[in-house]
Amino acid sequence: MSNCTIIANFISWNLLAENIENHLPIEMKIHLSSVESNLKTSIEDKMIPSIKWIKNSLIVVEACMDKTWEVLNSGHWQFVPIEYRYCYTLCTILKAVLLELQHNNDTKQFTKNTILLRNIIQQIDKGILLGAPLPNVTDLLPKVASTLNSCITESLGELDVEELIIDSESLYNFVLPGFTEIVQYVEPSMELFYTKIFMPKVPAIMKGCIKHWKALEQWKDLKYLISVAGSRTVPIEIGSRYTDENWSQQLLSFSEFLQKYVLTKGDQVGYLAQHQLFEQIPELKDDFTIPEYCNFTDNDDVEQPDINAWFGPSGTVSPLHFDPKNNLLCQIFGHKRVILYHPNDSSNLYPYDTRLLNNTAQVDPLNPNYEKWPNFSKAKGLMTYLRPGEILYIPPKWWHHVTSLTPSFSISFWWS
Repeated sequence: MSNCTIIANFISWNLLAENIENHLPIEMKIHLSSVESNLKTSIEDKMIPSIKWIKNSLIVVEACMDKTWEVLNSGHWQFVPIEYRYCYTLCTILKAVLLELQHNNDTKQFTKNTILLRNIIQQIDKGILLGAPLPNVTDLLPKVASTLNSCITESLGELDVEELIIDSESLYNFVLPGFTEIVQYVEPSMELFYTKIFMPKVPAIMKGCIKHWKALEQWKDLKYLISVAGSRTVPIEIGSRYTDENWSQQLLSFSEFLQKYVLTKGDQVGYLAQHQLFEQIPELKDDFTIPEYCNFTDNDDVEQPDINAWFGPSGTVSPLHFDPKNNLLCQIFGHKRVILYHPNDSSNLYPYDTRLLNNTAQVDPLNPNYEKWPNFSKAKGLMTYLRPGEILYIPPKWWHHVTSLTPSFSISFWWS
């Protein structure tokens, strides 16, 4: 049996049992430990369980998933008990193994079943997005999804997947009235970055620092992105900015997102924003490196930065807001306009007084209402255009407003 199961071969069943025993709510542990134990025995004995047992086990696992889903959606995300996110991850793993066993007596036939593979990958992606990495097997779901995804040849028939051509000739390059241009450096040394930029906490454009990244050329080729990520499910923000009343989120396949929002101009804007895409699809990490500037810290701890993807059409807007960490915003392709304000201007920017939006300003710096926000006239803004291959350093607590002027892909590195 071990030769005809792909997913089961990735799993350390003893570690999985430890997670069920130590990290699950008691009401889930009772049901899932029995399923896991029987699967482990079957795998070790190289015996495929009966179809009836597999169907009954799927019912049990899906019931646990439904109950966990209710808990995950019952309140604010940050207050969801971590054991329920672990539970969703474990349910996802068990369901994926059961689905493979249900349809699989031959690996070759299994890998040819594109519909089933996509169904399982979609389920695993939901586990990655909604669950939490298990303490002792943190990369299990991304590895399984990547392996299954490599078995799929994505259909490119309906997609215009020529290299993404971006018209930059017509873009405005002048500094808007009332703003000061951000200082620029070409390949600044580590010492210069530390003394002139990082320590004084001054925004800066840095050119030539990521010219070695393969992503700068490869990711403009949509065939490449589809081959790596086409079947993967990603969270898409619908609406040009998250402060709009009609803003929402959807889970779509990467190919659907490309077709509907990047390659097609429509009434709605779709944005793959602030998503840890490279934890979900780790093979994309091979196309870039963490800038060495992230080694400088504001405390004694050297930590790995949080890495987020930002991919969307022209017209996406990140409203004026601040983040608590250092930020290197790296532009892969496309052009963005960025406006910044010093933390000392916070009171002039009229932050929302709600807990969820207290890092977001009510003022639109491109269309200010001085009658409603009179003190905004006192604020002193900086601005820049972020072009392919450039890095923008945004210090902690600095307010920034970001507009995509063309289809655009950026990577941000946040660290303390």
